[in-house]
Amino acid sequence: MIAILNRALGITLLIALFGCGVRGPLYLPTVPPVPPAPTEPEPKGTLYPPQNPAATSSPSSAK
Repeated sequence: MIAILNRALGITLLIALFGCGVRGPLYLPTVPPVPPAPTEPEPKGTLYPPQNPAATSSPSSAK
């Protein structure tokens, strides 16, 4: 029983060491700095593109 557990532990250790899939040197990626928060609030009240009232009317009213 102990021989089976030793073999299972050895096989598991080999799979863990060789099967990780990571190649090349390990490094920490460089993360760009966080952009600063805007100082002015976003403007409100205008839409882009501007909507004209003729385009929003229903087509069934035009005969």
